[in-house]
Amino acid sequence: MLKTFVLRDDIHCRQLYAFLRSNWLRMAQSGKPLGVMVAEHKARRSNPQNKKLWAVLHEIAEHAWVDGKQYSADAWHEHFKRQFIGVEELPGGATAGISTATLDVDAFSEYIERILHYATTQLGVVIE
Repeated sequence: MLKTFVLRDDIHCRQLYAFLRSNWLRMAQSGKPLGVMVAEHKARRSNPQNKKLWAVLHEIAEHAWVDGKQYSADAWHEHFKRQFIGVEELPGGATAGISTATLDVDAFSEYIERILHYATTQLGVVIE
C-alpha cells in the first residue's frame, strides 16, 4: 500500500494524523507496520509535457521504420518506458514498462529528451 499526503496546510496535516491514528496499531499488530518517509514534494509531469510526449510518439510512429515495419504510438510508448524508465513485474510473471506518471517534471523533461535523441540517432527521425 502506498498513500501519499502532500502537506500544504493544516487540513492536510490533520488528514495525515487521522490516517495514522486510525491505522498504525492494526497494521503493526498484523505484522505489517506502516513506514513513514518525509521528503520534499515534487510535482509530477505536467499536462503540456504529456501532450508533447504523445506528439513526439505520433511523429515517430508516422516516420520510423524498424526492420521494414512501422509501429503505433502506443507500441513506441511501451518501448521507451521499458528502455528509459524500467519494467515492473505483473501478476503471472509478465512485465510492463513503469508508468511515466511516476516521473516528476524534471525527470519527464529528461525522458522526452532521451526519446528525441534516440529518434534522431537510432531511427533517423528528426522532430522539431
